[in-house]
Amino acid sequence: MYEHIIKSLRVHQEIEAAGFKPVLEELVAKLHSFGYAEWTVSLYEQGAVHFAFWLARQQHIGPSEINEGHIKSFLSRHLARCHCPVEGVRGYHTVRAALVHFEEFLRGAGHLFSRQALDLIDIEVQRFDSYLRLTSGLQEATRAYRRRYVRDFLQEFFGDEAVDPSRLTPKDVVWYISKRACRLKPTSSNVLASSLRSYFRFLRLHGQCEEALTLAVPVSASRPLASLPRLLTDEEVGRLLAVFNRRTVAGRRDYAITRCLLDLGLRAEEVSRLRLDDIDWRNGRLRIVGTKSRRDDELPLTAAIGESIAAYLLRGRPQTSVRQVFVLLRAPVGQPITRRTVCDLIVRAAARAGMESTVTGTRILRHTAATRMLRHGASIKEVADVLRYRSLDTTAIYAKVDLPRLAAVAIPWPKEGDL
Repeated sequence: MYEHIIKSLRVHQEIEAAGFKPVLEELVAKLHSFGYAEWTVSLYEQGAVHFAFWLARQQHIGPSEINEGHIKSFLSRHLARCHCPVEGVRGYHTVRAALVHFEEFLRGAGHLFSRQALDLIDIEVQRFDSYLRLTSGLQEATRAYRRRYVRDFLQEFFGDEAVDPSRLTPKDVVWYISKRACRLKPTSSNVLASSLRSYFRFLRLHGQCEEALTLAVPVSASRPLASLPRLLTDEEVGRLLAVFNRRTVAGRRDYAITRCLLDLGLRAEEVSRLRLDDIDWRNGRLRIVGTKSRRDDELPLTAAIGESIAAYLLRGRPQTSVRQVFVLLRAPVGQPITRRTVCDLIVRAAARAGMESTVTGTRILRHTAATRMLRHGASIKEVADVLRYRSLDTTAIYAKVDLPRLAAVAIPWPKEGDL
C-alpha cells in the first residue's frame, strides 16, 4: 500500500507491529469510496502514514491510544523539525487535513480515540452548550454565537484559571458589556447581552451565581416592528432561480434547495436535515423534524418543490446509504450536506445573479417567502403556521411590507379645504 512512501523495511515492520497497517488500508479505501481524486488520496495517505510511524517509533502507541494531544504535538512540534525516514508531503495544511480525515475514520471505526483534556474554559462552555441544546432546545446557529460570546467573557476574567462565577460582580458585567459594546453594532450588542444573560440563567439554575448578575446585564431599547425585513422582489426571485442550470446534477439539487427556502421559508438547517422518509408523496406533505421549537411539523409539499426534488432524486442524486435528501456531489460524495453548504450555495447563486450585496445568507429568503404568502391572500395566522412561529407578533412585521394591502386601508391625506 504505502511502499511508495516508506522504503525502509524496518519502518514497515514498526508500523505493522503497532497495528496501523489495516487501519491505514481501510482509511485509503474509505477516501476512495468518498470520491476523492487519486492525487488527493495519495497526499492524505502520506500524511497519515507519517503520523502513524511517528506514533509507533517515538510514542510507542497504537491506534486505540491516540488522542488529540498527539495530533497537536505532531503538527506543532514534530513536523517542523522532522527527520523521519518517511518520504512524501510535509506541508502543515496538507498534513493537518490528512489527520482530520484520519481522526474521523478512527472515531467511525470504533477505535478508542480519547480526547485531550480540554482547558477549563472549554469545559465550562461545553456545559453551557449542553444546557442550550438539551434544555433550551436551541439550534446550532444560535448556540454557536452564544458559545463564542460566553467564551470571550470567561477568557477576559479567568484566563487559564478555573471558572469561578462567585468572583464575578454586577460591576464586572456592566464594565465588560460597555467595553465590548463600543466596538459592536447595536444588533451585535443585543446578541452579546442576550448570550451573557442566558449564561447567567444557566448558572443560576445550577446554584452557581446570584440573580444580581442576570439583572446587571443592560437591557437595550427594543422596537421589534420599527424596521422592515429585507426582501427580494419578484424580479429578483426570478433572477435567482434562473441562475441554476437544471441540466446538471448540481443545478437540480441547488434549485430544489432554493425552492424549499423560497416557497416554504424553511431554515437552512431544516433543509440540510430533510430526509427521504419526511416526504409524503401520496398526500403531498413534508415533515420537518426537530424544528427550532423542538417539535415535528407538517407542511404542504407544493408542486414546484415536489417537481424539483423529484427531478434531483431521479436524475443525479448519488447512490448512498444516508437518508438525507440532499447530499454532497463532491468528495466526500454522498454524505449529507450541512447548514453551511446551504448558505454557501445561496450566496454563490446570488453573486451569479448580480445580487451579492443583497443576499448574504438564507434569512432573506425566509422573509421573502412570508411576504409572498401574504400578497397571495394568506392570513397572518396562516403565515405563522407555515413559518412555525408560536407568536403572531413575530409574523406581524411582514404585514408592514405588504404595501398594496396597506394602501387599501390607509386614510386619505386631507385636502386643504377639509382642514
